[in-house]
Amino acid sequence: MIISDLRSWEQEPGWLPPFRQALAWLEREVTEDTPAGKYDIDGERLFVLVQHVATRPAEEQLAESHKQYIDIQLLLKGRELIRVARDNGEAVVTADELDSRDRLSYKEVSDESDVVLTPGMFAVFFPHDIHRPCCSVEAEMTIRKAVVKLHVSLLEDAAAS
Repeated sequence: MIISDLRSWEQEPGWLPPFRQALAWLEREVTEDTPAGKYDIDGERLFVLVQHVATRPAEEQLAESHKQYIDIQLLLKGRELIRVARDNGEAVVTADELDSRDRLSYKEVSDESDVVLTPGMFAVFFPHDIHRPCCSVEAEMTIRKAVVKLHVSLLEDAAAS
């Protein structure tokens, strides 16, 4: 997991080209007023889902992980709590939708840490990061966020270059 801010991400060295491409696209193309929907950057290898969703108490949200995609979750408006834990193999899968949605869902996960995002902040979740997004910080609210789906093959291609 990585936590950063869209206003200062370029100051950090070491971003691989697929991350640079995605973050630069977010800076240019997405604001808190961007309509909800799917936006293609590089077909199914790199795309963005802009979402307007209501937060709920963490106890009511399912945790999830992905195997084919890395998430870059950028908060555009509101406040969002995301709980995160490394997949140590002990979390019980409640729904396996890897074939249709590249998602494993979990109800109970041990050793979760809390990350609070404010507008402009983003978190990067890799395949071994179980994350529980869209949780309320103090009260339920509608948030706006952009979720970049970056296919893991892009990192493999970048590493081979």
